[in-house]
Amino acid sequence: MSTAPAGDPRQDPDWHLVRAAARTVVPTPPGLVDRVLRSVRGLRGGSAEFEYDQDGGKLRITEPVLVLLTRRLAADLGHRIGGLHVAAVALEAEGLEVLTTVRYGVAADEAAEALRVALVRALSAELGEPAPTVNVHVVDVHVD
Repeated sequence: MSTAPAGDPRQDPDWHLVRAAARTVVPTPPGLVDRVLRSVRGLRGGSAEFEYDQDGGKLRITEPVLVLLTRRLAADLGHRIGGLHVAAVALEAEGLEVLTTVRYGVAADEAAEALRVALVRALSAELGEPAPTVNVHVVDVHVD
């Protein structure tokens, strides 16, 4: 997956592009603060409840349980994929939003898609079908 030279990525001849991007001021996306606060409140006892059909009955779980399960599974899968770190998981109207960082040199799009596919598969195995919608976003790049 990686096309970066071995060793310290800061020695890469294109590292100046990373430094230039880091100096660029990026405005906070509209609604980000509200989404983060909603996610934190959700972990403290969100009221949403989800029901999944399983062999022998139904499984009911709350929003905080779904978010924590997703975070645990995503962290394990990101470690296996390599170069991915899960920064946050939140439940939105569109589904589960997984925010990740990637190590410099990792193909971000490929790693994010691999995580999304594996996470949907893992959630289906844990909860039953259909798994919740999962969206994976790469929000930062790290050196180590």
